Amino acid sequence: MKKLEELSDGAIIFDDCESAIVGRDDNGYAVYSHEKLIEIFESQGMTQDEAIEWIDYNIAGVCPRNYTILYT
Repeated sequence: MKKLEELSDGAIIFDDCESAIVGRDDNGYAVYSHEKLIEIFESQGMTQDEAIEWIDYNIAGVCPRNYTILYT
């Protein structure tokens, strides 16, 4: 997504995960690519399993009505 300002004021933008935003939903909340999130955390030194576990607990588990994760 090119313009974060297109998102709703209530949208959750996770630190260092802006490049995983692939769009916005009907409410103006960020839509994150699960695959891109994994790539981001792997680039920070996590294994794929660690990245998936971290995303599941720290992103998917946080107020999921203010963002969407696209599992591709």
